[in-house]
Amino acid sequence: MPDYEEYKETATNSFRIAVELFNRPFENGRTEGVLILLDHSFEMLLKAAILRRGGEIRSDGGSGQTISLEKCVKRCRDGTRDNQRIKCLSKSEAAAILSLNNLRDYAQHEQVDVREQQLYLQSRQCTDIFEKILTQVFNESLSQYLPERVLPLSTTVPTDIASIIDQEIDEIQELMDEGAIDEARNKLKALDSVERGLADEGKTPDLSELSTTLEAVDDDKGLDDIFPSTFAALGDGVDSGGGVRINLGSDDPGLPAEYVPEEEIDEDDDVYLYTEKNIHGRYPFNPMQFKKQVNSELSEECDWKGDLSLVRLKAILKEMGLREREEFHQSELPLGAGDTRPGYSPKCVDSVVEAIETGTIVVEDAWEANKAEFGY
Repeated sequence: MPDYEEYKETATNSFRIAVELFNRPFENGRTEGVLILLDHSFEMLLKAAILRRGGEIRSDGGSGQTISLEKCVKRCRDGTRDNQRIKCLSKSEAAAILSLNNLRDYAQHEQVDVREQQLYLQSRQCTDIFEKILTQVFNESLSQYLPERVLPLSTTVPTDIASIIDQEIDEIQELMDEGAIDEARNKLKALDSVERGLADEGKTPDLSELSTTLEAVDDDKGLDDIFPSTFAALGDGVDSGGGVRINLGSDDPGLPAEYVPEEEIDEDDDVYLYTEKNIHGRYPFNPMQFKKQVNSELSEECDWKGDLSLVRLKAILKEMGLREREEFHQSELPLGAGDTRPGYSPKCVDSVVEAIETGTIVVEDAWEANKAEFGY
């Protein structure tokens, strides 16, 4: 049996136990077990992938020790000078595994409070990445190692990472107001692990660093100040991608074409190519920016000014029927490398603000009518 097969077998064994722990119907040791075993499964799988593609997993210097998960991730993301074939991770996939590794570090060595929704999203994302590596590197499928199931039975429904971050920050602020500093710090560690994964930072922060971040949360600073890499991941990284080059000028070697603004196109005109220069300009607000913009535009007389959470805003959008309408919201705007983000238009902000200000929408009524959809 080749070396890589042994590492792959260990990886799939750990992954299967992680899945079993995730689906168990009681909580004792569940979160820590899932994180530790998922982390171990990825270290073994990436080492198997590196070996399969002719790379090295032993440290330089003759110690015989294998490299860390962090180094495995970077090699599988960037390749090495003499072997680019080992590249099998995108930047976002690498960031997800590094976030998992940071969260595992907290779970294994300290105390950490991980929201169930974050554990689900982390596990779901890891499952997708694990499947991709098995397929691309080993020509195998995860279904060869796991039985076909639809969904585990659950008392809550999945949500998105932006809502989780918003809820966690609100709860951290409440704990700080109550003087429960240790509990607030344990909650903060889960968010910090996401930030450090995105920032390519493997070092676990010390107490003073966590305290500084806690102060920023308590001072109600923006997400862009507290977790800049997380904020950027929710809304940046626009990539134009590839495509067919067209000729819009005499010196341009592309296919000849005439540019006509959309408002000047008649029904009888033949349109061979329609393009929007920057769709992100039409939906400039990511979820956290949308929340901030609505709160800032509400009048001082409004009882909800500054207090509308993202999940309540989503309930309002659901009640108004705006989430399904293209002029107000897009669920998947391309970011390049296969990644997407949700986007909200200025018209969506204006409509929500007007509905709240005029009483067309009663926030608590919208929340009560729709909260079950968001796991409450």
